[in-house]
Amino acid sequence: MPATDPYTQQALEHIRYLSETIGGRGSCTPAERRAAEYAAEQMRFLGLADVRLETFRGATSTYRPYALAFGVALLGALLAWVVPVRGTMAIAALLSALSAWGMLVESDFTASWLRWLLPKASSQNAVGVIPATAEVRNHVVLSAHLDTHRTPIFYSSPTWHKLFGFLVTGALLSLVIGAVAYGLGALFGWHWVRWIGLVLAAMQAFLLALCIHADVTPFSPGANDDASGVGVILGLTERLREEPLAHTDVWLALTDCEETMAYGMVSFLDAHTAELGEGAVYIILDEVGLGRIMFLTADGLLVKRKTHPRALELARSGATSLPELKVGEHVGIAYTDAAVATKRGLIALTVDALPPPDAEDAMHWHQMSDTLDHVDLQSLADAHAFTWQVLQAIDRS
Repeated sequence: MPATDPYTQQALEHIRYLSETIGGRGSCTPAERRAAEYAAEQMRFLGLADVRLETFRGATSTYRPYALAFGVALLGALLAWVVPVRGTMAIAALLSALSAWGMLVESDFTASWLRWLLPKASSQNAVGVIPATAEVRNHVVLSAHLDTHRTPIFYSSPTWHKLFGFLVTGALLSLVIGAVAYGLGALFGWHWVRWIGLVLAAMQAFLLALCIHADVTPFSPGANDDASGVGVILGLTERLREEPLAHTDVWLALTDCEETMAYGMVSFLDAHTAELGEGAVYIILDEVGLGRIMFLTADGLLVKRKTHPRALELARSGATSLPELKVGEHVGIAYTDAAVATKRGLIALTVDALPPPDAEDAMHWHQMSDTLDHVDLQSLADAHAFTWQVLQAIDRS
């Protein structure tokens, strides 16, 4: 599909409005509310049925749970140093274990004491339906997130990007090792394990500082992440109005709080999974505005969950139909809204785009430079064409 087609031009205008007129759209903020209202308004204009804003309670920060985990572990280390007896080492072991458990399950979209202690705020998803024109045999959910991320230093360069995975894994390991070391110290009276704890505490203090820093940085304009996904979906909606699917109801779910552990998608699935059925296909468009079109074979931050075989089958069928796009496959770096559905055993596919590793335009993820001038029209057109092929494959099935 040429980059000058009307659907791509429409997508570009939606990206412009979200990233420039509204700007940074932090989770649970008034700006994100404006984005959801804009999306719902566009759905109504395009003639979707049952358009509404579905409210839920979401997290305002992705970093506060981890900051709390590191802070509690550091408290245990401090107690073990100030009062070096078996009892305080046992407490330090317990606090490190609780922090490790909390960090692991938080990264896997599961409630723990971290979530129970932190406040939530009101948010909303924009939802609408494009009905099939004949007998309904399939359901598809097209989804992208409206909110944008903060812009901390650890997304600012290729070096930081390479360190990101090590930091996340190292953070969890430091908590696990701390729990084991202090536990052995309490059991055998090994006071020297406090020196191991001191090294771990230094790392945890560094990670805590990074979390605090991240939460005071501004929100990215989010032209690529993820106004691009929203724009392409609204362009697809225009095409579906002109060329509706015969046997597939298409739902739009434009979510909030993806950046704070996918609360919006969790809310949507809680409300609609039974209605849509286990055979529904969830197609998530996330950062499709720059680079070669790809799809994820595994998704998740710490726990990498393999994409459902049916989703991979549909994606590979779409890629085969468009050999000129050279659609690629890769494992996700962090997570997308699809990870929540995949965890529940649902058929979910994430479509994204990646520039070459050495490209100058590669580094705009979660940065203030994620602006409209870094969005590539051809990438938008390719994302539209690929997703359209997947939709056709679903409708034929």
